[in-house]
Amino acid sequence: MNRIYEDADIYIEWEQSDIPWVKIFTHQPYKELTECPEALRRKLFDIYTIVEKAMIDYFKPTKMNMASFGNYLPRVHIHVMARFEADSHFPEPMWGEKQREGAMELPDFRLFEALLRERLKGLK
Repeated sequence: MNRIYEDADIYIEWEQSDIPWVKIFTHQPYKELTECPEALRRKLFDIYTIVEKAMIDYFKPTKMNMASFGNYLPRVHIHVMARFEADSHFPEPMWGEKQREGAMELPDFRLFEALLRERLKGLK
């Protein structure tokens, strides 16, 4: 399992990819964001903001991508992806046509996990 953070409401997992990519899930399998209680929606976006800012600070991407489709997995979850001009799909989405072989040297993901866990401490 690629779980890197968990609390009573939300968990975060790495997506196996050549770019930094995490998914934020609610533990309760709400189908739509509007079904989530308001406090959970706020928490979800607070966590999203922390994750995005940590990725920007640590990986220094060209652009951040956020997605929430849920067609194959019909439950609330948010994809957070750090994108680079040299990644294999840029400027296309990661679900799109591959543009090239990615040629990136990224810092250690394990150090990012530690940074992210530190930034998420104390979140309620």
